[in-house]
Amino acid sequence: MKHLVARIGHYVDIGLDEFHGLNDLTHRIETRRPGEDIVRVGEDVDSIFVIESGWAIRFRILDDGRRQIINFMLPGDCFDMMGMVKAKSDHAVTAVTEVVLRRVATNDFLSAIYNRPSLATAFWWVSVQEEAILREQIIRIGRRSAKERLAHMLLELNRRLAAVEETQTDTIKLPIPQALLADALGLSIVHVSRTLSKLREEGYVATHSAGIDILDRQGMANMCDFKSNYLHLDKLKLNL
Repeated sequence: MKHLVARIGHYVDIGLDEFHGLNDLTHRIETRRPGEDIVRVGEDVDSIFVIESGWAIRFRILDDGRRQIINFMLPGDCFDMMGMVKAKSDHAVTAVTEVVLRRVATNDFLSAIYNRPSLATAFWWVSVQEEAILREQIIRIGRRSAKERLAHMLLELNRRLAAVEETQTDTIKLPIPQALLADALGLSIVHVSRTLSKLREEGYVATHSAGIDILDRQGMANMCDFKSNYLHLDKLKLNL
């Protein structure tokens, strides 16, 4: 739960004791290998999940097989809140690295927050941030150029990871192939590769086996119009 606690701590002042009710809930710790489903389209959602470690993707697949990744699920992310209304899933969530999950039954989760207003507010903020990320994804795909899309997503992932790792760094550890970036950005793999090369040539980033280093954060943010305020990470005191 440490990543979830770190993430929520950016939105509200909440003590660790507020989370005891969640820690004490009956839960299962589950592991998914890369490519294994966590949530399938059409299944009844009766659990709330917290990613303890690893990366997953939330996505839809069209009838002809084309995939659109809606967002990346990182350590500390909590989903699927639609389980609180016992709805059928209209999307899928799949592990892209080894993922360790905490699964809590929806009824137990609701009981835990019922008498804890500050905890309920904290999870409301989780939904607020997720909605903001989805809004940026719409703008990213609908209005930004390929170079702007990739730069914007890299900066976003960097800041989201900083929120749970509680440290600011210009390195983005990317444990995912470029094919996933392509499906998230509505581009081909070749286009992503060429665009990343362009970002390197223009001095914005450097690439290595572990991920990507941001060399010119201010310049890249100006180029793609990235402002981190939509992530609501004021406690990190970010400039952008």
